[in-house]
Amino acid sequence: MPEFFYTHAANNQARPTEHFTVKPVAGSLGADIHNIDLNNLSESGQVALRQALMDHGVLFIRDQQLSVEQLEAVTQRFGEFGTEPYVKPMPEHPHVVHVVKEASEQTPVVFGGAWHSDWSFQEKPPAFTLLYGKDVPLTGGDTLFNNMYLACEWLSDTLRKTLHGLDGIHSPEFGYGPNAKHNAGLESMKIVYGENVDDNVRSHPLITRHPETGRNVLFANPVYTLGISGMKAEESRPILDYLYSVALAPAFTCRMRWTPGTLAIWDNRCVWHQPVSDYFGARREMYRTTVVGEKPTRGSIA
Repeated sequence: MPEFFYTHAANNQARPTEHFTVKPVAGSLGADIHNIDLNNLSESGQVALRQALMDHGVLFIRDQQLSVEQLEAVTQRFGEFGTEPYVKPMPEHPHVVHVVKEASEQTPVVFGGAWHSDWSFQEKPPAFTLLYGKDVPLTGGDTLFNNMYLACEWLSDTLRKTLHGLDGIHSPEFGYGPNAKHNAGLESMKIVYGENVDDNVRSHPLITRHPETGRNVLFANPVYTLGISGMKAEESRPILDYLYSVALAPAFTCRMRWTPGTLAIWDNRCVWHQPVSDYFGARREMYRTTVVGEKPTRGSIA
């Protein structure tokens, strides 16, 4: 019989704040943020916004009017810019990726179109990703998110203790290596792929400690975590497949409906995401930045 997954009603509750309105969107993670102007946010408002991000994992900040320069300024309030490998940024904005799918494109392939956390193969993967919706389809084009705290907590004590001493092998091979020909379908973006990626293969603990909340996180994802250190592929694959099946339980996910002027910010250290390709023939235009994070550290045995 398949596992029955659930989470508690108290998991994703809003913390009171005078700076904006918070409305949780699911029991697992995610919150809509209203009544806020990111271009005129006070220092105390920024502190409250970061706390909301720690509380909910991903924020959908509605009704924002942001130029590319203003998006850069908002990003830098959360930390230093991250590095964007394999994707050519905007010529005059080296830290901004123009994520666009034109209505005239000939394939339904979308950028980042599988469950993942951004650039987990980096020595210091992004702490946060910011994605601003400039032009969105009337229907479709949603983004899915999940909560990797809950995935970690769901595991048995025995499995968590086993995973505690193991490292996942993170590689851009599937996404950007010699056989990553799906990138040819991204007609309106400049993607670098097809070359040797061995220099970007790294190991990170399978269970990490979140540097701000102190909680344990299951730190692996289907796109970039391709094995477990010290194991043969035949040994690691069943373990990773089970972990991914837990992470993708509907009870641990939420779905965001885009509207023009929405800025999504998610904590890449404890959240996966995936765009939904259900708008083939319509246009979708976004601007994306990342904030550099810390080198992942091993979680605690609870």
